[in-house]
Amino acid sequence: MDEKKETGAKDKKKNDWLIFELKDPTEYQGQPITTLDLTKLRNMNGGELNVVYDLYNNLGGTGTIMQESTLLFAQVIASRVTGYPLEAINKISARDSVTLKGRIYRFFFLPA
Repeated sequence: MDEKKETGAKDKKKNDWLIFELKDPTEYQGQPITTLDLTKLRNMNGGELNVVYDLYNNLGGTGTIMQESTLLFAQVIASRVTGYPLEAINKISARDSVTLKGRIYRFFFLPA
C-alpha cells in the first residue's frame, strides 16, 4: 500500500463516529482504556445480536420495547464488539457511558 492510501485509511478511521476517545480514560487490570472502537458493529449479524439480547436479559435487562436505548444494552454491545470484558466497560465514567449509549442508539436507529 502506498503512503497516500495508508494515510487516507488512517484519516477515515480517525474520523469514524464509531471510534471515540474517552474524555475520562480508565484502567482495567493494569491496562489503560482510552478509546472505544465500535466499528465491528457494522459486521455483527443476527445470531450475534441474539447472543447480546440473551446476555442482556440474563443480566437483568428490562423487557422494554426499546432495550437498545438502555445503558446496559450499550455496555453489552460494547463489550462484544471491542473485546473488553463487561467489567471493564462498566468502569467507564458516567459521562463517557452516556456517549457510548448514544453511539449505540445512533447505530441502530438513525440513518448512517
